[in-house]
Amino acid sequence: MRDVAARADVSVQTVSNIVNERYHLMGDETRARVERAMSELGYHPNVAARTLRSARSETLCFLLVDEGNQFLADPMTDLVIAGIGDVARERGYGLLIRAALPHEPDPSLLKPLLENRADGAFLFLSGEPELRRWYVSRLAELGFPFVLLEASERPGVMTVRAADRDGARELTEHLIASGHQRIAFLTSAVPWPMLEQRLLGYNDALEAAGLRPMVFSGGTWTPGSGAEQAAQILAGRRPPTAMMCGNDLLALGAIRAVRERGLSVPGDVAVTGFDDFHFSEFTDPPLTTVRIPGYDIGQAAGEALVDALEGRRRRKRQLVLPVELKLRASG
Repeated sequence: MRDVAARADVSVQTVSNIVNERYHLMGDETRARVERAMSELGYHPNVAARTLRSARSETLCFLLVDEGNQFLADPMTDLVIAGIGDVARERGYGLLIRAALPHEPDPSLLKPLLENRADGAFLFLSGEPELRRWYVSRLAELGFPFVLLEASERPGVMTVRAADRDGARELTEHLIASGHQRIAFLTSAVPWPMLEQRLLGYNDALEAAGLRPMVFSGGTWTPGSGAEQAAQILAGRRPPTAMMCGNDLLALGAIRAVRERGLSVPGDVAVTGFDDFHFSEFTDPPLTTVRIPGYDIGQAAGEALVDALEGRRRRKRQLVLPVELKLRASG
């Protein structure tokens, strides 16, 4: 505690106030400085207490890094949590959700584990790769069981994800086979690991066909953002004849933008999505997309984490679930 106080340039009493959550006794800047010093020094008083406890909390925590104002309303997040939630209920665990923004490492995201309010975690992260690696490394160093919902180069990390790269490559190949040579890819401003994989698949197919990529990033995962991006793209000197959207919500907006310019889908511009949300087959026209098994990802992650907590060894620690190309009328 003295080392933390020295690094943060505060009194030992101030550090004690932080540990005991007496936050009203200090300003936000002081609290942030002390918590940063605690993280840098690896000072977590509850970790030792945790090892002395015989009883677990029987709670799992879903740790999410997302900039969206309505992040829990995102359909894919919804599906993943639904899969985890069903496993937690069936196997006698509660589920706690905590979120942070994707701008810089936020040590407070890990508080449910450090305060013994959860036994293990799921990491569903956005942001730059370096930021995402920080959370993975920190949890690994602290020794808590966790499942990462993206690929990882770190040995021994349990991961569950979908074959996004394969799906994007197949979708791009379909558009190329349909005669498209100017294929735009619409994505969000903040990086997501599944989007990075989808971009890789898109580039794989274009490179094999000798075509140039047209990547546009900006905004968030909303139809409004998709409409705005698509309108800007269509106003260019050589607009694309097909638009691959990073998810189905962006595709809804893109279809609207195409029609507002007096063009037809797919006659003038093909529009495709990704994820195959429940509404995708009911759009006008029905949306060509790639089905991502979000609920199954959640279930598989839930089973993996509970098995780890209960001492069941799993042969396969990296699980990749297959995706499915859904060809419909939009492209």
